[in-house]
Amino acid sequence: MESTVGGLGGMDRSMDRSVDWVVFDYGGVICRPPSPEAGRRLAGEVGVEPGEFWPAFWRRRADYDLGAVDAAAYWRDVFAQLGRHDAEVDVERLVALDLSAWLDLDAGTLEVVGMLAARGARLALLSNAPVEMARVIDGEGWSAAFRHRLYSADLRMAKPDPQIYHRMCAILGTRPGQVLFIDDRVENVDAAEGIGMRALLFQDAAKLWSELSLLLPASPAGPQ
Repeated sequence: MESTVGGLGGMDRSMDRSVDWVVFDYGGVICRPPSPEAGRRLAGEVGVEPGEFWPAFWRRRADYDLGAVDAAAYWRDVFAQLGRHDAEVDVERLVALDLSAWLDLDAGTLEVVGMLAARGARLALLSNAPVEMARVIDGEGWSAAFRHRLYSADLRMAKPDPQIYHRMCAILGTRPGQVLFIDDRVENVDAAEGIGMRALLFQDAAKLWSELSLLLPASPAGPQ
């Protein structure tokens, strides 16, 4: 299969020795954001248009990601915000649609993950995710490339709180300066850099690989 990121052969099989861990975000990096069709399915289940749905979806999402509220309480709140107080809330159906919306994997990013792992990188995942999403990710075959998978719902703290980065470093047994962190949100990247981590703002897999190529040693022969 043709590479989707290009230039994958141009790096040594060893990692930059000053980088102990490469840490990836999940949503917006390994998976794409929910598609318009996924948004329509979720909004349709609630009985509103997508333009009405998304503000209600995000309003208490941080609490859900932190495990401060469970799925039933979260979705009841979404319905209430939208004036659907008397509607029957099919939590199981909504959770399934929600999970599905976050499973559109970015093949290019997974290729980067695979190539880093093949070169001996120690990889970890740090995601703001509710417990249901965390367990789905843990069951995916590709997630085995990550030696540690850390989630806000399990840690009861979330990005961009600096404490989650310190907790992550403690779990990984390393210092912030020896971590390279990849996330698609500016505030998360800024917070990581604020405690001394190196961080990259993800835009797409090709650009990520280009940036990694500048940070990690090139092979003597260079790109073929």
